[in-house]
Amino acid sequence: MKTIAVIGASGMQGGAVVKAFHELKSSGNAEFIIRGLSRDPSSEKAEAIKPFTDEFMKADADDVESMVKAFDGCYGAFVVTDFYQRFSAKHEMETTRNIKEAAKKAGLKHV
Repeated sequence: MKTIAVIGASGMQGGAVVKAFHELKSSGNAEFIIRGLSRDPSSEKAEAIKPFTDEFMKADADDVESMVKAFDGCYGAFVVTDFYQRFSAKHEMETTRNIKEAAKKAGLKHV
């Protein structure tokens, strides 16, 4: 089985990915383990999506080491950034670089 980390699992895009994988699993395709990631795993939105995941953990793209930990043991990741967190393209590019660095350190095969 391959573990897929889903960044922003409690958001619209990440949540849709989580639900799509959940549907696959419900139809008999058990090839993937879904690890939902969120900056705030105790938020109302995170709590609502957790039943659709196999694992859920805190990870913040501003913190490379938290992302390395979140990607540990994963085959791949669905990546989405949050421009609206700070309304800054510069910050969005920084978080993208952090995610890239963490993915390389963790040895992800597919992003």
